Amino acid sequence: MNPEYLAIAVSAVEQLAEAAPSIVSDIKSLLAPIKEGRAPTHEEWLAAEAALDAANQTLQNS
Repeated sequence: MNPEYLAIAVSAVEQLAEAAPSIVSDIKSLLAPIKEGRAPTHEEWLAAEAALDAANQTLQNS
């Protein structure tokens, strides 16, 4: 197997493992309004967008 591919794959899995708690928290936050049978509030949308922006910035910096 290509050593460069392995290095990239290992790095990606490590970063995903580090981010897992935050990802789970974000998913739970997004699912809450759906489970409650309502649309997300403006504040929930803002929080979701902020979390996505932060995650995107982290990916761009790595």
